Amino acid sequence: MNEEVTIKDIVEELELEVISGEEYLDRRVTRSVLSRPGVELFADYFSFYERDRIQIIGSKEFNIYLMLNDDEKKDRVTNLFAGDPPAFVFTKHVVTIPDEFIEASKTFKIPILKTQQTTTPFISNLSSYLAEELAVKKSIHGVMMDINGVGVLITGKSFVGKSESALELLHRGHTLVSDDRVIVSQKEVGTIIGCAPKLTRRLMEVRGLGIIDVIDLFGVRSYRHKKRVMLIIRLVDWDKANSYNRLGVEEETEKIFDTVLPRVTIPVQPGRNIATLIEVAAMNWRLKTYGRNAAKEFVDKLDQLVKGEK
Repeated sequence: MNEEVTIKDIVEELELEVISGEEYLDRRVTRSVLSRPGVELFADYFSFYERDRIQIIGSKEFNIYLMLNDDEKKDRVTNLFAGDPPAFVFTKHVVTIPDEFIEASKTFKIPILKTQQTTTPFISNLSSYLAEELAVKKSIHGVMMDINGVGVLITGKSFVGKSESALELLHRGHTLVSDDRVIVSQKEVGTIIGCAPKLTRRLMEVRGLGIIDVIDLFGVRSYRHKKRVMLIIRLVDWDKANSYNRLGVEEETEKIFDTVLPRVTIPVQPGRNIATLIEVAAMNWRLKTYGRNAAKEFVDKLDQLVKGEK
């Protein structure tokens, strides 16, 4: 699934000023790449005009515009707007928005925006935001937490204790990203981003308590909008017939889109503190990324001991 991105979303996310066309902010954006129409302004060459992209007017494009005579200015700007791009954004060093752009905005019903960032960092920020928002997404049944900087996706069937464990982790000072449903997207191969559906942001459902707002209860640091998924914790019911991983040498993985992520399976039964186990699993994963693998070190020592006895 793909979530819709509108100009209004971009205005709110990047804190842009609306110069003209505030009533047209519901226009949809379908491309994450952007366009700087310098060639179109300079040479009146529109054969390859990237009309489906947001158009960025920086100091270079603005200075090219100033080189034109009055008739050329009006014609080039009209042609830019006639392509029906989603919006025009003027960057920091363009102090005055030309009247031709304002008039065309009203005629073609296309918004004009202004950012206080310079062109290069703004393009980077906007491209990154659009790439993430327009990426293919899917919904996973689970809970997403930020545990000491580690993005942990907790999965398992209903009533296994995901939300209750998350509530205990919140009480210990960790951060909630999403409860019950997690929207995941692949920003690039190797990077999976998890966030909450818009309807359930900040909220948790705890059976017996109902819906709670984590920010109201635990403060603003208890919630973050999104986080990279680094580790998957799968909660399962304890089964005596199952031989669980006791040493931790065998590493589990799970694939989301094209990205393979490490996974830890934790069996659940009365008396086990699942929140503590999840917390330790996240800490242990972080140690492994630093090159410290206690299980492997134990097995290596055991092998040396056996070889020595022989």
